[in-house]
Amino acid sequence: MTNLSSYPVPVFSLKKSERNIRESISRIATGINVLSGNNASRHVLGTTLEADGKSYIQATSGIESGLSLLNLVESALTELDSLASRLKELGQQATLSTNTTEDTAALNSEAAHLSDTIDSIVSSLTFNNISILGTSTKQFTIGIDNAGTTATIKTTSGIAATSITGATNANTSATTTLGEIRQSLGAVAGSIESFNGYLSIAESSSAELIAHATKLQDTDFAIETAKLAKNSILKNYSLAMLAQVNEIEESQLKLLA
Repeated sequence: MTNLSSYPVPVFSLKKSERNIRESISRIATGINVLSGNNASRHVLGTTLEADGKSYIQATSGIESGLSLLNLVESALTELDSLASRLKELGQQATLSTNTTEDTAALNSEAAHLSDTIDSIVSSLTFNNISILGTSTKQFTIGIDNAGTTATIKTTSGIAATSITGATNANTSATTTLGEIRQSLGAVAGSIESFNGYLSIAESSSAELIAHATKLQDTDFAIETAKLAKNSILKNYSLAMLAQVNEIEESQLKLLA
């Protein structure tokens, strides 16, 4: 029998090749690059980046909800602006001395209905069952990044109740209401611009972080396939060398016999 311990180089080469082959097969089969202690620091960094990326995804969801809220408020405020503008027109028309009794009655009726509509929208508009307009300032905080940083959405600076029962002097009250509505519209427009920016950053950050985490953690199949082929060749060479050693040993034993 051949004493392989007398030929450590081919034996070592064979064992190393077999070990490398097993590791490459494991990485190719699982798609995980860090098996068998392969650069654990890459795995740790990849895990951290992946977690940050997923946190950005959650922030993206929150920002999108914030934008939905803002778009709803903007639509409502735009409609309120139209209603208050009409209310102002009615108050102006009510000043005409040429109005008949019927004209005045019609103006008073329309003004009262418009006032009720404005006050109802301001007091009853909700998002997810939460009031988002009112007679006082309304603000909401939304997470914008992976660290839990928040930004404030201001939906209104407060729109006072009009409580108008007739067209007389409605233009004065409507002017005040229009100012409050337009101030609120300005705050909403600014928030929409800001949150669109936050959304773009969160989306790009999540994509980049997760993509880089994947590169760190996942198997590079081209590299591992090349390693597998290389080590398979080395294994075959080692086996061939050991076979040749065995033949030499057998020949020497025959000569001695």
